[in-house]
Amino acid sequence: MSNRLKPLPHAVWQAQQARIVLSAAKRLDWRRWPLPQQVEYLFSLYGSLPVINAHLGENSALAQFYKHCIHEQKEQQRSQCAGLLRGLAAKRTELLWRAELAPALAAVAQWLPQRCRELNDWQPRSRNPFRQLESLVRHLFDQYGDVPAWVINSWTAGRLHDGLNIAELTVHLGRGGALRTFRGLPVSLSRKVEHHLRLAPAGYSFLHALRYAQLAARDQLAWLGPVLDSRLSRYLGRDDEFWLRVVDFFATAAMVDPYQLGPVCDWIHWKRAVGINGEPAQPGFSLKGRSMSSVLTQTAQWHRQLAQASYRVPEASITLDTTWVPLPVPDFSGGSKCPVRITQLRTYRNLLDEGRTLRHCVASYFESCRRGRSAIFSLTLNGTRTVTLEVQANRTIVQARGLFNRRPNDEEGAWIQRWATDNRLLVPKHLLS
Repeated sequence: MSNRLKPLPHAVWQAQQARIVLSAAKRLDWRRWPLPQQVEYLFSLYGSLPVINAHLGENSALAQFYKHCIHEQKEQQRSQCAGLLRGLAAKRTELLWRAELAPALAAVAQWLPQRCRELNDWQPRSRNPFRQLESLVRHLFDQYGDVPAWVINSWTAGRLHDGLNIAELTVHLGRGGALRTFRGLPVSLSRKVEHHLRLAPAGYSFLHALRYAQLAARDQLAWLGPVLDSRLSRYLGRDDEFWLRVVDFFATAAMVDPYQLGPVCDWIHWKRAVGINGEPAQPGFSLKGRSMSSVLTQTAQWHRQLAQASYRVPEASITLDTTWVPLPVPDFSGGSKCPVRITQLRTYRNLLDEGRTLRHCVASYFESCRRGRSAIFSLTLNGTRTVTLEVQANRTIVQARGLFNRRPNDEEGAWIQRWATDNRLLVPKHLLS
């Protein structure tokens, strides 16, 4: 009798509730309802995420709207979301059918009190939900019609927290504010850099747009591809001016392969932050007084040492078989005459094997993989390793390197593009061009 009266653990209770709700949901097909009725039903629900997911379907649009607009939100935010979704439902917009747009619409609702126009005056002029979202954001927040295209595009690309708060930036610029006066900027901007930042291409993230502006202000746009192919497209720190001087160092050198910039930046970062050949880290390391020839030679030597080094682990608690939680991106297989595989590397031993085979420093990404910031994939053609890919947690492919850090050829690029398309991964234009 005592066991029957013992209270259930919370996780077990939630699982039981989910099963009960799931059986009830099978008798209730809310997807057939008109949009206004779906919205009213959404705001009548209450419960934990597992229960709601079981009821609505974990990946359904309504479940995602519950997660971002209702779950653990304050009453004011819920009320603003309800007003927005009811208004959109009345206009029969396709926005409410797309689960991936739920975070963006929740952000629209959060900043709705700062709007410059009324929702009732907006009419969708396209059936494409992503164009509808861009139109809605411009209508509500862009008073003068001059918010940069890359800022608006960040709403549809799911980059609302891409180094800064895109929603807050949109409201600031929409009111006529200057980019350089936005309080959330991670770096200060000159007037010249601000001018070029407004002109950055539409599909760029904030960091890519910033690199575009910095290079344009230095009259070095020819170096945009190599810069976006290096760690400068992924990291922005207090020493940013130093890294721009590294680009200057390359730009003034004669007859140098621009795509050596990436490997050299890796070598410099390792020298400044970690240390090479048993030396301590040198945070003050610079290229002053060094020749391009010596820098390239030392970079090549470092990559060879990494590739030829015996298996060793970075700390005592880590073994060669240490693994981590993989990024939720499926592996790929294709090809008939020449089988193609793209496989996620999941252990430290895998990273070492990849680096030794292709003679590059991918093993140094162990900590990024373990912390979930990145995932490393290996592309093989007919069983031979050919290209290493880095995919960040935001599902963007940020690096593709072959033997000795070469760029992918046309065949490899075509397979990478197909895999990315199948799994909705973002491929920056510079990566495979």
